[in-house]
Amino acid sequence: MTSKEQRKQWEAEQKTLALLRVEEDDLDWSCETSDFTGLKRIAGVDVSFFSDGTYAIATVVVLSFPRLQVLWERSAAFRLSVPYVPGFLAFREVPALAQIISSVPKRLKPQVILVDGNGAFHPRGCGAATHLGITVDLPAIGIAKDVLQVKEVNSSMARKVASTVALGDWAPLCPVAGLFRPKSGGKPLIVSPGHRITLATAMKLTLAISSCTSTSPEPIRQADLRSRRAVKAWNEGHEVEYLSNPRLRHLERMQELTDQNTSSKNEEPFGESQAKRPRWQVKVVPPVEPLPEGDGSNAWGSFLFGWICTCMTRGSV
Repeated sequence: MTSKEQRKQWEAEQKTLALLRVEEDDLDWSCETSDFTGLKRIAGVDVSFFSDGTYAIATVVVLSFPRLQVLWERSAAFRLSVPYVPGFLAFREVPALAQIISSVPKRLKPQVILVDGNGAFHPRGCGAATHLGITVDLPAIGIAKDVLQVKEVNSSMARKVASTVALGDWAPLCPVAGLFRPKSGGKPLIVSPGHRITLATAMKLTLAISSCTSTSPEPIRQADLRSRRAVKAWNEGHEVEYLSNPRLRHLERMQELTDQNTSSKNEEPFGESQAKRPRWQVKVVPPVEPLPEGDGSNAWGSFLFGWICTCMTRGSV
């Protein structure tokens, strides 16, 4: 169980991260051409859980594009320090995934990440794909199997939209979510931009990497296969790599963005734009009171020594 104070703290962090999301296509590859010129590597991530509810396997797979062959993979077990709470999945999974992504060799660094979860389509605009994308500073797309209740969008509305969409096609649900019907005829997927990518580009790429034999896009399918394989290996007594203490690093990223913003204000000539990146102002407030032991906060509470509040504003250049 989690306390009300813990949930409020998580909500505040999600709202702050949502303000950091870059809504435009900020890519090193072209989304204007059908072959996505310049795109060479796509990552898929997934987390599979053990039946004891204490441990999980985080997997990152990097695939080539357009052939979608596995170039690099890594799976590692980690101890869950945060309980499952709907709407806060990222706090449970992102630390381990971010740590593994940071270990990808530079020459194989992914240019976009597909996450088994939501992006900006989230009650506070910050699903796991947004959380992870901001943390590792990479374009990210959320691919979810279930429909969240976000404003006027719900499962009933999604079913109505799905009945009008042909296999292998998609339709918008709201400005930050689209419903995609896999070519295989499986359960519709909810696609939403996580970070540094638009919904249109996210949908276009999802369609391009989906097959007629699988419900999930290939990068996520490959990550899911490997994470499940690692769980099976663990249960059979085989040795599996272990991440001793995955850390929440998004607060460091938030401070880094703030420092960059301050530096750019001092150096940028009047009238020049800061490319596609928005600007932020962050107010650092005193740390929150320590939470009671046993509510899942002790594993990372010490890291939040200078918790960054939601007092963020986005300005125009």
